Amino acid sequence: MTDRLTLDDALTAGLRWLYETEQPGDAWMQHHGQQIRVTGNRYLSFTPTGADDLPVITVNVSRSKWTKDPHGYVVTGNPLAPDELPRLADELEQRGFAVRSTWNGFPADTGSVGLVRPAHPSQVAAVNRYRAGCQEHPGRRVFCECDAWHAGFVRAVRPLALIPA
Repeated sequence: MTDRLTLDDALTAGLRWLYETEQPGDAWMQHHGQQIRVTGNRYLSFTPTGADDLPVITVNVSRSKWTKDPHGYVVTGNPLAPDELPRLADELEQRGFAVRSTWNGFPADTGSVGLVRPAHPSQVAAVNRYRAGCQEHPGRRVFCECDAWHAGFVRAVRPLALIPA
């Protein structure tokens, strides 16, 4: 299997992961969600509970190149294309996933699409367990480095695990 997928394959895997994949009850998922690298200089992030506690899909430039604009401000020299975020939102709508809103996008190096339908309840629960922090070392919260804390991440089902080899 290639380490980069087409946008179509990445969306299929990520949406299946968000909406159809049950996370084990003893797994946790980092609040920034999961990333899938796509062809070109892009990756997608799938977050079960983002803005307004609803799923967010983000398209990101993988390797930003920074430059200065005419005013001397540092800006991305390889932003998303002007139509890239709208095309992603349209594709999600065509697949039957209602879009609540979009933000960022051109001329930034990231753009997000907020969806209407909540993610699978076990995905939300896995993120909430992460947010609760390490149960063995509560004072360390989400920054614990113990074996038990790391084991919860290992037990989580990731989107790329759903793609046939």
